[in-house]
Amino acid sequence: MTKLAITLSRNADRSFEEFQEYYREEHAPLAADLSGLERYTVSFPSDPESASYDALAELYFPDGETMAAAFDSEHGREVTADAETFAEMDAAERVVLEEDVIVD
Repeated sequence: MTKLAITLSRNADRSFEEFQEYYREEHAPLAADLSGLERYTVSFPSDPESASYDALAELYFPDGETMAAAFDSEHGREVTADAETFAEMDAAERVVLEEDVIVD
């Protein structure tokens, strides 16, 4: 399984609460429709003032080719464009991982 992990920080014009609400109600449903997506989680810090980012998103795909195709699609470009409206994408940390589940 291939996982894309992304840290996101809110735009300066949004409060943490506004960022979190937009992410949950607008962005997450849009991203959830990515082709081939098998699992999708988002975590928010319990103490946002002391955290180095505002959200950690984890998107799971069966393989790297499926993930690449999802983001290269028209819908994938729409998801990316939407993220740019509420998050500082230049500051986002991205890593593609091969995940091994030890305890489930």
